[in-house]
Amino acid sequence: MARDQYRDFEALYLRYYPGVLVFLCFLVGAHEVAEDLASLVFEKALIHLADVQTPDTAGPWLFRIARNCAADYFRRYKPTISLEQLLIEEYPQAGSLEEIVVASEQQRHLLAHLGQLPERERVVIGLKFVANLNNREIARVLQIPEGTVGSLLYRALRRLRAALAEEGGQDEEGP
Repeated sequence: MARDQYRDFEALYLRYYPGVLVFLCFLVGAHEVAEDLASLVFEKALIHLADVQTPDTAGPWLFRIARNCAADYFRRYKPTISLEQLLIEEYPQAGSLEEIVVASEQQRHLLAHLGQLPERERVVIGLKFVANLNNREIARVLQIPEGTVGSLLYRALRRLRAALAEEGGQDEEGP
């Protein structure tokens, strides 16, 4: 492999590894499994680095590999992991004990409702809010039109708002 390819791969790894890892944590719910899958993603990326045609397609390409690796993992092992297994300790919160308990309870409810969404909507939510991709990048990852991404986000967020409002005994606000 040429020295330039190693340099390109290193830049790709440094730029995208944190986002790919967080996205995989969101999808599989277990940090150790996500680390293993992230390694697999970048192993595949190294092997197929020549397939990247332009630098702006590298991110969506990596997240597509990550999504496929997570899907393969679920098909192969059929784990019984819930989103609630994401550790709050990984994201410490400042404040009083009461604030921490309330935030933890809210997070638990949100994760439970996320788990009820269809897989496609969960993936779009993860790419948007966990991996911080824009709609165009998400469209490239999922190989769907950008307008479809917007529609999926709209529906998923509307369902989450409705579920949380219903749970809280409040009227649903907004779309």
